[in-house]
Amino acid sequence: MSIEKVVVKTLDGKEITVAEQTSIPCFRCGVCCTCFRAPLTREDINNIASALEISRLKCISKYAVKVPIKEGYLLKQAKKGCVFLAWDADGTARCTIYPSRPKACREWTPSLSRPECGEGLARLKSEGQIMLLKELFSSPKDQQDLYSSLEGEAPDQLINP
Repeated sequence: MSIEKVVVKTLDGKEITVAEQTSIPCFRCGVCCTCFRAPLTREDINNIASALEISRLKCISKYAVKVPIKEGYLLKQAKKGCVFLAWDADGTARCTIYPSRPKACREWTPSLSRPECGEGLARLKSEGQIMLLKELFSSPKDQQDLYSSLEGEAPDQLINP
């Protein structure tokens, strides 16, 4: 089932309709990293191996699983998701190879219409509760990016109350 739109309500009662696949800043919830196993291209394997300063063969044996798909390999999963998924002290997800992450991960676009991002948002706050922008993103830049992705320019009071 595809979600065609998402409606976001602001504290002043204004409703913002978000079109399907409107890009938003990542919540860093880790849901996509626990749900999916990224396919690894030859270039992905080379980039990861180079970043980790290990051989291509060691990278494959330690971090990839051979599968019958075009790329030939998937990124291994650990008990709690991708082998490169780490959790910061504040509970946010972090990719330990972010600059060298696979193409599939680089091309992932967070969106409120993605079920994975909806699940991540629900984990951050119980359904029906008010969530302030600064609770979602501590960084003013991420706050501005989210607001801009929803409607355009954010009033200063939303970013710096």
